[in-house]
Amino acid sequence: MPPAAPSASAEVEAPEPEASAPAGPGRWKRALLRLPGEVYVLTALAALTRFVSLGSPKAIVFDEVYFREYALRYQEGTYYFDLHPPLGKLILGAWAWISGTDASAAGDDPAVMLRVLPALAGTALILAFYCLIRQLCGSRKVATLGAGLLLLDGAILVESRLTTLDSMLLLLGVTGVTLALMARARRTPAPDDGGARAGGGRGAYWLLLAGSALSAGAAASIKLTGLAPLGLVGVIWLISVLEDSRDLPTIWRPTLGQAGLLVLLPVTVYVSSFAVHFALLPDSGPGDAFMSQEFQATLEGNPQYSPDVEMSFVAKFEDLNRAIHQYELALNDSTHPYQSSWTSWPISKRGVFTYVAPADDGKSSYIYMLGNPVVWWGTLLGAAVVVIGWSLRRELFRPWRWPLGLLAFAWAVDYLPFVLIERPMFLYHYFFALMFSLAFVVIGLGVLTGWVQPRTTSARAFSFGSRPSAIGYWSILGIALLAFLYFAPIYYGTPLTPEGLENRMWLSSWR
Repeated sequence: MPPAAPSASAEVEAPEPEASAPAGPGRWKRALLRLPGEVYVLTALAALTRFVSLGSPKAIVFDEVYFREYALRYQEGTYYFDLHPPLGKLILGAWAWISGTDASAAGDDPAVMLRVLPALAGTALILAFYCLIRQLCGSRKVATLGAGLLLLDGAILVESRLTTLDSMLLLLGVTGVTLALMARARRTPAPDDGGARAGGGRGAYWLLLAGSALSAGAAASIKLTGLAPLGLVGVIWLISVLEDSRDLPTIWRPTLGQAGLLVLLPVTVYVSSFAVHFALLPDSGPGDAFMSQEFQATLEGNPQYSPDVEMSFVAKFEDLNRAIHQYELALNDSTHPYQSSWTSWPISKRGVFTYVAPADDGKSSYIYMLGNPVVWWGTLLGAAVVVIGWSLRRELFRPWRWPLGLLAFAWAVDYLPFVLIERPMFLYHYFFALMFSLAFVVIGLGVLTGWVQPRTTSARAFSFGSRPSAIGYWSILGIALLAFLYFAPIYYGTPLTPEGLENRMWLSSWR
């Protein structure tokens, strides 16, 4: 196997705290003070962009009509049907209970407090993406560039400000992959520590591996598109096992245990979410008609209800998944005005108007889930530059084959399966692939420009070898910021005249 590129731990920032130091508030305070400064900046900007005017509009917006309702039905106990696994709605339902959200599932109250949780997840996603890039290349400079560009994307921003599932899905998926990379960094073929590097600790390795399985398994339990990061977690672990192949006779037992962990934890999360789902929805509701007569007979208030009918969890699980499959097949013949082809996603050819309402003085408010063209088009152009540069300067890229190859594989695993799907699809189905390709581009550009310098000290983390190099770096972020500010009115629903909206419709397909 090719040698791994330097990890984030290779960058010297400050001395590690003593291993014997007692845990407590003081230690946590020191840990927070040791965080790189850009982490605080990214957190503040991510929170600002996600939370500003979060209560506007005071209306149920696009897919909020579904996910808001589903979350609130857990409080009422009335059965609903959705084609996605239930974990995401359960999390929203738990947040509704914790936050004291008092709204009717069938009412017209937008229950804007529910938007807080996706906004929190959208904020954390930026930091998770920063950590992902740090694990792959170690460079603070490159990780900040990638996280900054993701922060300035409009499509993911819009989805993070509504009561939808995508920001939670993305956060859990990226976190799972990042933890898997951290676990790999602590693995070693040495037979005397059970397959975990002495510096990381045997317990830390297993904890990171379990965390990656739980996070990625939770992503797959929110939407099945989360299967891509879950599969990537498995691939990262398998590669680490193959790197230890010479010592398999001595590490086969922990290897089998790790494989079991990576299978059992996601399956447990997935199946358990259905068990909780059924337990919280004992009464008849709008989802009854999708289920079999036997299932309906278990729902109190349904015309078919009978207290003598008992249905096992396995039977209910099979019934619901069969109904989901039938519903998905029925969608193959449907259409949607904002659907888009998988071939068009990399250029953000077709977005989704999620909200349109008249305002004052001939203006209207629009919320348009549309990618920042500098980020999306720039990622596509940057990928071409990196691929060409790699082919011409192979020796330069040799130490970085592992992270770049992994990201290219991750993009393909997430993106290409959509070729086989016939039902209407939308721009948000490309989000995982966008992030993997963006990470590929910023690391590749970092290799070409010398921005990838994982062994620099903290004081030199943002130094540049030349003035043109610094100008190029900050220009990328600056141009993306200008585009973000220009398109911000259609991300936040700021009233625009018809001319103002038309000026932002750069492609005819955006209308």
